[in-house]
Amino acid sequence: MICQFQRTIKKPIIIEGIGLHSGDNVKIKLFPANKNEGINFIKNNVVIPAKIDYAHSFEYSTTLYKDGVSVRTIEHLMAALYFTGIDNVYIELIGEELPILDGSSKGFVERIKEAGIKTLNEEKLYAVLEEPVKVEIEDKFIMAKPSNEIKITYQANYNNDIIGNKSFTYIPYEKESYEGVYTARTYCFLEEVEYLKKNGLAKGGSLENAVVFHNNQVINEEGLRFEDEPVRHKVLDLIGDLYLLGYPLVAEVYSFKGGHRLNAMFVKTLVENSLFTIKPASEVLNFIPNYKEALVG
Repeated sequence: MICQFQRTIKKPIIIEGIGLHSGDNVKIKLFPANKNEGINFIKNNVVIPAKIDYAHSFEYSTTLYKDGVSVRTIEHLMAALYFTGIDNVYIELIGEELPILDGSSKGFVERIKEAGIKTLNEEKLYAVLEEPVKVEIEDKFIMAKPSNEIKITYQANYNNDIIGNKSFTYIPYEKESYEGVYTARTYCFLEEVEYLKKNGLAKGGSLENAVVFHNNQVINEEGLRFEDEPVRHKVLDLIGDLYLLGYPLVAEVYSFKGGHRLNAMFVKTLVENSLFTIKPASEVLNFIPNYKEALVG
């Protein structure tokens, strides 16, 4: 979401549900924050900034860790905060991980919109990429180049008929683009379920919060929301992980078969090599074409 000024929520929000990996009932409480306070998780009285410095584990989700306390499965909420332009908020977690809801960011976006969004008297800050960059793990890679546009593309390469080698590009000022990303659900293959559960993962997974494939078929009775829903969800995950930079990234980003671990590696590379410049909205919006500030939906 491209905005002129920083934002927070107007009033507290409580969201409850099942944790995808733990299978436990979990709850989060979102509270308004002041300008320049950023996005912060709170668990057991430990405040964990939503920054890449605290990213710790990437097995089928992204986890933050500080002082012996972890906050798991944050990517869908982080994406929802990005899509609604929220820069400043406190998120208290009761449980091991965030609720999975329907497997997308849709529920988080809807609750944020219901609570209302407050514009703060401070310019929003953006991370503007200054030079090309590429990170890779085996045959997977993410590369980005400086641009006067924000474009985030994911390219899949699966040996099946449903996902195949589809790609999708997110462009923030195109309504169909961002609505088609934040409503895309997570997915898995039925053959993976037993492995995941043996390794303590996906205990809360069901057809209510994930798309499940088997023998090139969608098991879910309602089918896919989009013909390329799995690829769109990969874009959602990437956007959520990119927001651990602390600011929206102005660049063209292309991910080939990337996942949470590679996403985090990419963000860490940007930070460790100072490959971006922090600029206020007044500078950035002058060179972004088709700039239009609007709430999601």
